[in-house]
Amino acid sequence: MPRKRKTPSQLIGAKLLQSDFVVNNTTNKFHTLVVEKIMNEAMPLLRAGKGAQAEALLRKALTLEPVKPDLLNNLAQALEFQGLKEDSLCISETILILFPNYLFARTALAHAAMYDGDYEDALDLLTPLFSRREFHVSEYNALCSALIELSLLTNRYHSARIWFDTWSQPDTKNPQLDVYRELLQKINA
Repeated sequence: MPRKRKTPSQLIGAKLLQSDFVVNNTTNKFHTLVVEKIMNEAMPLLRAGKGAQAEALLRKALTLEPVKPDLLNNLAQALEFQGLKEDSLCISETILILFPNYLFARTALAHAAMYDGDYEDALDLLTPLFSRREFHVSEYNALCSALIELSLLTNRYHSARIWFDTWSQPDTKNPQLDVYRELLQKINA
């Protein structure tokens, strides 16, 4: 008689791994030239963690293009850098309502659910993304990060290792990999 496992060993996101999906680095232009110029100023500030400065520029861009998910998402990040987590989450929830397929809103809300201990909600937010067949490298980074964290938090270390190895292939120089490599080595996954 086969033994039943007490903990799930199922690979999170197996449906995606079993499919043919593509990770690319092509950037589409979504904005007017004026907004592109503002974004070229705002993004380095955001990457440097200068939330208040990035926020001012992003709000300026949003006055010109008010309902763009990437602008709203970057504003949410800028607010989070300033410690305004509730405001950031409110924007991410709004993005998800307006643009249900927007990956960054789903991963941001999944991270928030994980840190609240609601792993089922986190998985529910991520599951629709497993049907996608194409990701920009930045989207893939966000998805893999969320999947590794969810796997670790639910003690699915094998799943975390598989997602780490899969993520390492298209973006070998990503500095986030070092953080997860260290975590996985500590738990011998």
